Amino acid sequence: MAFRCKAILLVLLGLILAAGTDPSVAGAKSDAGSSTIAPPAVAPYRMAQLKLNIGLSKDDARRLLFQNGFREIQIARETFKNVHAEACLRGLRYRVKVRRLSGKVIRGDQIGRCRPTVDAQQVAAILRRQGLDKISVSPIRQGRFVAKACDFEQRVRLDIDPYGEVLQRSITGRCQRGPNIAEIRQQLRQDGFTKIQIVNRNQGRLVAEACFEGDKFRLRLAANGRIQRRTVIGSCARPIGPQNIAQRLRDLGYRQIKVIDNQLPVYQAEACRQNSMLRIRMNRFGEVTSTSRLGRCSPPLTRQQVVTMLQKRGANRVEILSSNNRGFRARACYRLEKREYRIDPYGAVLDRTVVGRCPQAPRLNSVLKDFRSRGIRNLQIFVEGCRKGRRLQIELNQYGDEINRQRIGRC
Repeated sequence: MAFRCKAILLVLLGLILAAGTDPSVAGAKSDAGSSTIAPPAVAPYRMAQLKLNIGLSKDDARRLLFQNGFREIQIARETFKNVHAEACLRGLRYRVKVRRLSGKVIRGDQIGRCRPTVDAQQVAAILRRQGLDKISVSPIRQGRFVAKACDFEQRVRLDIDPYGEVLQRSITGRCQRGPNIAEIRQQLRQDGFTKIQIVNRNQGRLVAEACFEGDKFRLRLAANGRIQRRTVIGSCARPIGPQNIAQRLRDLGYRQIKVIDNQLPVYQAEACRQNSMLRIRMNRFGEVTSTSRLGRCSPPLTRQQVVTMLQKRGANRVEILSSNNRGFRARACYRLEKREYRIDPYGAVLDRTVVGRCPQAPRLNSVLKDFRSRGIRNLQIFVEGCRKGRRLQIELNQYGDEINRQRIGRC
């Protein structure tokens, strides 16, 4: 490659030197017929101005950068070997250079950020915010779009650049205005309908589904919102009261439910689903309208954890009767009452029933007397417990008085 470039330069140098000599003053014959070489006349020097492009031009470089995903390309300068430019790629602006001979694109330092490009959905949203409706957007070449929409009574065509800016606007006809959906919804609400949903508004038809006194209707509407025909297609959920919020959420699969706001227009609660703690918002029909994550929830309990939980609440003689994915059934003594518990997998007590009485625990003297009747002598009474993180063993006499204590570990 270096040898080829040197050869090209030598040829150019020869052309420039040859252009500086005037062939009309090479020499002249004398009158005697002898030829002598006369000194060359002073002729004006003619400089050859040559413009040489070796490899890619700047337009070629621009096209190559575009093919590699670059946008907003600005050629900064040109050298013998490279074309230098600034361009955008995925929202960031870079210095780039293109090798003239090889076409290699070299991305340099990031020098800033570029305007984000938009897609067809975002273009429609931009036009909707500008007050247009009946919008259709189609992508065309080089990231641009063409949109057709209604601006009041005018049908317009819009050419839009990749950043959502309108490049050209032209009127193509008139728009036929349809019914005002907001006004129709308001009229139906005044007539006592709720949960109104427009399901068809094409080809001059306007069909809605709505609830009225527990029944679900399909409504054929005129353009002014007047009901032309109604058909019962099912039933609708009736409003729930504050006392039904927790049960409704349980039916939907939530657990560890805590009602935060039981006043309309929006009920709010905190509850767990899977391992996530959620803030839940419900409408007056018990339908969840939105949720937001607050944190994590504890995992399901084991049988031993259920026993420990009940013991911490003052129960003794705890027995797990059954367990499955719906929770636990347990029996325990609380004071002198024998109780059965129904507990969900996460420790919430769903039901508690008294099923009998528990025998009173024997006193210490009775226990000692029972062991002596079995022939056991020299009895010693020990109690183990925790205090301030230390595990203690305490020796008692038959009256329950402490005789000795020693530390046996940590709690």
